Formats: sequence, structure tokens, C-alpha cells
Amino acid sequence: MQGSAANSQSNATGQQPLVMIVDDDREQANQIATFLSRFGIAVAQEDNGFAAVNTMRRDKPAVVIMDVRMPGLDGIKAAQLAANLDYKPKIILMSGYADQVKRATEEGLDVFAVVDKPLPLRVLVRFVQNALNGQT
Repeated sequence: MQGSAANSQSNATGQQPLVMIVDDDREQANQIATFLSRFGIAVAQEDNGFAAVNTMRRDKPAVVIMDVRMPGLDGIKAAQLAANLDYKPKIILMSGYADQVKRATEEGLDVFAVVDKPLPLRVLVRFVQNALNGQT
């Protein structure tokens, strides 16, 4: 896991909200992390669904940006497991495959958004800021 930058908002415990990026494409994850960090958003990264669920249990990120298609535990299954956590992160699922976006949408998951990749980073940061601010 990699963390960086503090966010200008604090949660109820006074800590900065954390955004976790989960993508097996490290270059893509690093680009998103770098961009979000420029907006003062604290970022962590994982490269698979199993690690993501463990990090959600341990670090309780406020927002999780997760690729749908990953080896092992995919983003949809990880989101289903996240539904059983003692807190509810706002999950943004992403996929560059139309069939996977359709699958994620049809699963009836309790997620903040399901979006197509590539998504312009400026649009993604608005999704994240809206999720952090409790907007839908």
C-alpha cells in the first residue's frame, strides 16, 4: 500500500479521509494517485481485490476507486464483500470493458458510481470530491 498527501477535510475523528485506488494496472493507479494528491487528497493503493478488502477493514478509506476486471478477486466481488464491513465506503467501480460496466451495473451493488475507463482525471476528481462531501 502507498499513501500520500493530506486532505483539507477531516472526518469525525480528526483524521484526513483516505481514498484508496485499486487497480492491477500500476501505471493507471499511479496516475490517479498522483492527480488526486495534487488536490490534497490522501491516497492509498492496492493492486488486487483481496488486498483492497483487507485495507478497507484496517484503514477504512472513505472512498474506494476500484477496477472491475482484476485477477483473483475482481472489483465486483470485492464490492460485495465490502458491503459486509462495519462501515460503508463510497465505492466507484471503473472498467474499460463495456461488458464489465454492464455487469457491475446489473449486479445491484450499493456503489457510488460505475464508470467507463478511460475517465478524464478531472471528472474522476469531481466524483471523489462529491463522494467525500456526501453528494450523490
